Order: sequence, then C-alpha cells, then structure tokens
Amino acid sequence: MPSIDPTYRLLALCARAEGHPIFYEQLKNQLRDFTAWRELPAQAEQHGMASLLWHHIQRAGINIPPETKQALIGLYLRHRIFNQAHTQVLLEINSLFEAAGIRPLVLKGLALAHQYYPDPALRPISDIDLLLNQADVLPALDLLAGAGFRVDTPTSKLLPKELTADSPLRDGLRVHVELHHFDPRSRSIVDHSLDDEFIGFDAPPQSIAIGDGSVYMPDPMDTLDYLFRHFTRHLFVSTDSNPLPSKWIADVVSLVEHHAETMDWDSLRKQAPALLNRLEVIYSLTPLPERLAAVIPIRQIQPPDGVGKYPQGWPQQVYPEWKRMGILYYLRRTFASPAYIRHTFSAPSNWWLRLYYGINADSVFWYGQVAYRMQVLKMIPWKFLHRA
Repeated sequence: MPSIDPTYRLLALCARAEGHPIFYEQLKNQLRDFTAWRELPAQAEQHGMASLLWHHIQRAGINIPPETKQALIGLYLRHRIFNQAHTQVLLEINSLFEAAGIRPLVLKGLALAHQYYPDPALRPISDIDLLLNQADVLPALDLLAGAGFRVDTPTSKLLPKELTADSPLRDGLRVHVELHHFDPRSRSIVDHSLDDEFIGFDAPPQSIAIGDGSVYMPDPMDTLDYLFRHFTRHLFVSTDSNPLPSKWIADVVSLVEHHAETMDWDSLRKQAPALLNRLEVIYSLTPLPERLAAVIPIRQIQPPDGVGKYPQGWPQQVYPEWKRMGILYYLRRTFASPAYIRHTFSAPSNWWLRLYYGINADSVFWYGQVAYRMQVLKMIPWKFLHRA
C-alpha cells in the first residue's frame, strides 16, 4: 500500500455526497487509528471538505474529539449561511436576466450543491459562476450595475473570458459573481493554445429547482466534461501549500454516481478513455457503491504512487521576486539554481500524471519522462513573452 498522508486519505475517502455500507466501513477503519485531530478542521476547510466530512462522520455514528467536533459543526453552520446568501443572490440575478431575455447557465458550485448533495451546505460556495452567450455579457453587466452590483467594466473590445460583479450587502455578506463566455479568439497565456475552458455545452440544458425558483445548468455529460477541464487546469498549478480541493473530486463522484445507470458508458469507453482513466484513479481512494460496481466500467485499483504530491520547480513553484523584480532578475535567479532546474524537469508523481493526462498505468513513464518535459519547455517562451 503506497504511503499516503492520513488526512489526505481521509478527505479523499469522504469526497462524495452519498455514503454507502462499504464506504462507512472504510471510514470507521480509517478513523480508528487517526491521530491528527487538532489539524483536521483547518485542512478539511482548505479542501472544501469540512461540512461533508462532518456529515459522513455523523451519519456513521463515529465519536471524535469534542474540540474537532465543535470546529467541524461551526464550519458547517458557516457554510450554510454563506450558501443561503449565495442562493438568494443567484435567484435575484436569474429573475433579473430572465426579464431581459437572458438565460444563464449555472456552473459548478451552487448548481451542483442543489442537484447532487442531500444538503446544499455540504458543498461550500465561494462565488457564483454563470455562463452566458458572448452577446449577452455586456447587457448582463449593465443589468447588474443597475441593480446595485459593483461590476468589472471591460477595458478593451476583446472581452476577457471572465468578468466579475459583487452584490450589494446581504445580511453583512457581499456575494462575488463571475460571468463567463467562450470566445474562439481567446488564447491561453500558458502556451498560446486555444483557451477551451468554456467550449462545448451543446446539449440542451436542464432546469433544477433551487429554493422558491429554478435555474438552468448544463446537461450532466457537458457538466462532467467541464468539471474535468476545470479540474486539470487547476491541477497543473496546484502545490503542496495550495492543493487541488477535494470538493472538486466530490463533485465528480457525486455526479457520476447520480447518473451512472443512465450514462452511455460504451460511448465513453470509445470516445473519452481519459475520463474513465481519471475515474479509476479517483475511485482508488473512495470505494464504488456495490450497486454500481458492475455499472461503472472501471477497475478497483490500489492508489497510484505519490497521491497528493505535486510537481516542484517552475511553473508551480514561482519565485515571488518575479513580480517585484522582473523577468531578468527571475531568469538570473532561476538559472543560478541547479536544484530548481532539476525539480522543474523531474517527472511528477504517478498519481498526478494519471489525473492530469487521463492516462493508464502503462503510459506513466512516457508522459513523465517526455510529454511533461516537452510541455514545460513549450510553456517557457510564451510565459516570458506574456510577462514582457
């Protein structure tokens, strides 16, 4: 069994909206010898997992130290208040847009919280993500500004793929809103490739009930595709101190299990093998429900080596002096450090490679030794050009 940080293993195990008998048995076994109780609430919160962790511990009837229990309950109540405030603002925005003939799609957070989690407060929310048609972005900003939102005014004809707005205070809270759209002219600052984060979403959206209203979110398969695009974009720049939140893994697991019996797995096996390879890695840390073991076509494998370990060196580990001192200083500092260069071109862990590239175990060596290094080399001139 690979060596895995006990707290990370616990959070990865609990990264699911719904429990089941095999899961609860493993949770009890995991907590039997667990000792890092003092640090657990803060680390769970960093991963967006404090509410969900407490939910599963409570459902399993497991006794934990009172200080940890109190901290987890407090975090759950905090997220419940935050989610209620975000839900209220979302419904206000949706009503405002609908009256103007604008239909936004709700991405990630709130849509997933209300669709797949037994209690929306189990899925922490930091903002509201809305996907709009490009032609609707500026009218939407005008509507929000007229409703008292502080809006991010574009400064060029080429709209950024993300514009922001902040709501008026609601019970002392200000809700952050991000308006997204897809523009084929948008290029990645990493390597000047097409920025495809918001591409797709071709299937008819589905309406979901939220509170006293309803909103639209993408079709489940479009949502799953987007979740993995968002997942891998952030995985590439995640670090030990700023890890990929486990709540995003919970989103994937929860969506997959909710729709498992109606998904076209044969088509996915042919057209999206990377998706199944990523699911295989995810389910190495949280067990499949027995009722779905013969439905979801993945193997139950041991966790790959290096679970929770991120690449070192550039671009994940950037010297803070870069922004303050400029490119020439950064280059001089970088190339004066053989250790930094070695870390930059060392192969990431098997766990990271399989999740990022969506590959199987047989391809790990080639992607670690060749593909990853070529990707970093390709990024360097574009990153410096963008900086300049």
